[in-house]
Amino acid sequence: MKKPELMTKPELLLELQSLQKQNNRLSRQNKKFTMESDVLSAVNAIFHKRITCKTDEELGKKCLEIAEILTDSKFGFIGELNPSGRFDTIAISNPGWDACKMPDSEVTMLINDMEVRGIWGRVIKNGESLIVNKPATHPDSVGVPKDHPPLTSFLGAPLKNGNNVTGMIALANKDAAYTKENQKALETLSIAINESLHSKRVELAIERQTQEILEMSTPVLRIWEGILVAPLIGSLDSERARKFMDRFLSSITETNARFTLLDITGVPAVDTQIAQHLIDSIDSARLLGTTVILTGVRPSLAQTFVHLGIDLSGIRTHTSLAGGFKIALKEMGIELSGQDDQ
Repeated sequence: MKKPELMTKPELLLELQSLQKQNNRLSRQNKKFTMESDVLSAVNAIFHKRITCKTDEELGKKCLEIAEILTDSKFGFIGELNPSGRFDTIAISNPGWDACKMPDSEVTMLINDMEVRGIWGRVIKNGESLIVNKPATHPDSVGVPKDHPPLTSFLGAPLKNGNNVTGMIALANKDAAYTKENQKALETLSIAINESLHSKRVELAIERQTQEILEMSTPVLRIWEGILVAPLIGSLDSERARKFMDRFLSSITETNARFTLLDITGVPAVDTQIAQHLIDSIDSARLLGTTVILTGVRPSLAQTFVHLGIDLSGIRTHTSLAGGFKIALKEMGIELSGQDDQ
């Protein structure tokens, strides 16, 4: 390249044009790199929220906030198709409804079981993302409800399970026009959002099933007026012990039980941790005014308690649940005829 002072004017102009093109290319590359970096950060943020959010509704709202920040959108919503093929909103951003003057009852009707129509409905029907920077003139536009915030621009992307459209994310009212880069970014984000919502629901379903199993495995039953039985079956870890303690004590309070039979017939073995859980449960129950009878104490378990240094001298025990039940009835002044205690 010649030195500038040796160039003719046309050569200088050509060189300046070349430098300008290089600068523009570098600027575009830098802009692309920045957008890709921002999208990656947004995806990571969504996956992080999937871990920290307690419900899918909370997760949906956080995902929407992340998408709004990434695309400079004022507000938006995320929703899914219900079994009837209509649309239920999972999350809707506060800015939109803060500006909305509609009564709460009408808002509720609008965001649940909606007919799929209008510009946003086109995203679901076509299964493709869509940019509309002049919504009022779009052929699918049906306007907005009375007192709804005005719509000045729109960007939407479908949520998919394989090839099936299950819902969508819609964003609105970016100050500048939405761009292809915004569209591509939202398409990438929609995959992360859909995956995160699905994973969170699976996680919540497993938690519910686990809770149901815990409740089934630690029942507290009223077998007579004033008498409860709490049979323990299997091992007793810290989480199960906590759940049992909560149910055990709340049942005593709710029924004003005079006697509670804590049955360990189904406990295969006792270690220090299980023994301590039992003692804690019995001590707490006594403070609530019930008499606890520890049943199912077979010889091998009795030897284990002694070996562990657990003193049961202050606790009423019996080898069988039936025997403990008869003791409780007798002390309540109720006699049952039949076989001797087993």
